[in-house]
Amino acid sequence: MGDINVYTGPMKCGKTQKILDEARRQEIAGKNIKVFKPKIDDRFSGEQLISRNGNKASAIEIESIDEINKYNADVYVIDEFQFLKGDLKEIYDLAQKGKKFYIAGLNLTSERKPFGHMGELLCMSDNVQMLTAVCENCRNDNAIYTYYTGTSKKGDILVGEDCYIPLCRKCYEKLTNEKNNYTFTKK
Repeated sequence: MGDINVYTGPMKCGKTQKILDEARRQEIAGKNIKVFKPKIDDRFSGEQLISRNGNKASAIEIESIDEINKYNADVYVIDEFQFLKGDLKEIYDLAQKGKKFYIAGLNLTSERKPFGHMGELLCMSDNVQMLTAVCENCRNDNAIYTYYTGTSKKGDILVGEDCYIPLCRKCYEKLTNEKNNYTFTKK
């Protein structure tokens, strides 16, 4: 029987690096590995999965979880899982057949709602590692939320680096209350 391993947390907490490290370990063990990333995430590269440390691996771009069944592998590595559509049954069935999964994704939106299929994925996973980042407001090393710094956002998905920061609970609450109590005016 295989297993499903998930790395989750806010932006900039090292999720992508974790799955790249696992991909490398599995490669050393002689496993057939396939690396996937959502087509919507074009921040660093289309054909590569790249960590903030500059480590990278060739990646297959997909839009739906169901697309992984086109690729035979011992190990499936998936980044930014929250952006994928499709049925989680595909992952469950492959794990039942002995396949391993290393998956990274944001667990929450910037409004602290479950992001995409991440809530369901966490419930069916064998191992979940919740990672933390450094709060970009107070420098506490326990940032657990991703905060949207912009003034208006339509929907949960706005891919980008410029308008999100990781925050600790205290700073998230403070900045959210200030934003909610502030009246924005258009110029």
